[in-house]
Amino acid sequence: MEQELRRKQSFLLRLPFSVREQATQLAREEGTSLNHFISLAVAEKISRMHSPAVLKSTPSRMEELVPATPFRNFRFPRIA
Repeated sequence: MEQELRRKQSFLLRLPFSVREQATQLAREEGTSLNHFISLAVAEKISRMHSPAVLKSTPSRMEELVPATPFRNFRFPRIA
């Protein structure tokens, strides 16, 4: 029962409009839902962050391993 409840939980995710548009387009191209696309993206990020190469890296090496993205320095607005 507890596992079933976990599957049904929802999570509100606020994305900048341009990010959502790009993610939606990529999901369409992959033939998958936006939800599945975002789930995979998060899982890939977690996997990369737990990989031995990343864990042992110095900050300068991290820049080589994680290429710059247009969203790297994006600041989400604070919600009161």
